[in-house]
Amino acid sequence: MGNAFQEMQAGRQALASKRLDEAIQHFEKVLELDPGNVNAHVYLGNAYAQKYVPGDNNANNIDLAKTAIVNYQKVFDDDQFNTFSLMAAKGIALLDAQMGNFDEAKFYYEKAKGFAPKDPEPYYLTALVDWTQASQFRAQERTKLNLKPEDSLPAKDPKVCAVVKEKNWSRLEDGIANLKKALELRPDYQEAMNYMNLVYLERADIECTSPEGRKADLLAASEWTQKLATAKKMQASHPQAKKDDDDD
Repeated sequence: MGNAFQEMQAGRQALASKRLDEAIQHFEKVLELDPGNVNAHVYLGNAYAQKYVPGDNNANNIDLAKTAIVNYQKVFDDDQFNTFSLMAAKGIALLDAQMGNFDEAKFYYEKAKGFAPKDPEPYYLTALVDWTQASQFRAQERTKLNLKPEDSLPAKDPKVCAVVKEKNWSRLEDGIANLKKALELRPDYQEAMNYMNLVYLERADIECTSPEGRKADLLAASEWTQKLATAKKMQASHPQAKKDDDDD
């Protein structure tokens, strides 16, 4: 097993230096020597995932993502302590999100929550997927109506607004719930604060029959902008505290 250890170390060094093909060779050698090494499957998945280029639908590129996912999936049955399963679930979810497989991405973020219920990141990333789905559909419908960014969807076409609301409302509610959980677990989570602002702005434009609801959502979005600004000021004045949190 000494050779497997050496190959693992060499693979990790190559991966850290972005020498991805070299890293893949080392991790594959580890698995030849130690087929049940879940750590090697995770790192092999990471190497293939880093070779994948989001948005490129070339078959060879898609195969890189699929190979990464196959390696990640091999982790779940053999990881007794869920440490590597968490990494694998996040890895699959990210690739699925990048490929536009949003429902699959949320499925694997749910698995990640089960592996580490106190990790705020899967909650935040689930909300990011929810927002992405909602914003893409709303943007598509607004484009059809030739709306400018400052134009109100309900004022332009109440019927289209109702269609978008029916499609998006539950996604945005889910996004808000997940962001609240992420911020409960990490109160200074700046990325989550930013997306709280974006989710409320998204929802404000589909308050089709409720001017009061639109006003409340815009107010909530503004409040999260202020909270984010305050958090950034706090971080700037206490940079070491932030570094310590990241090191934990």
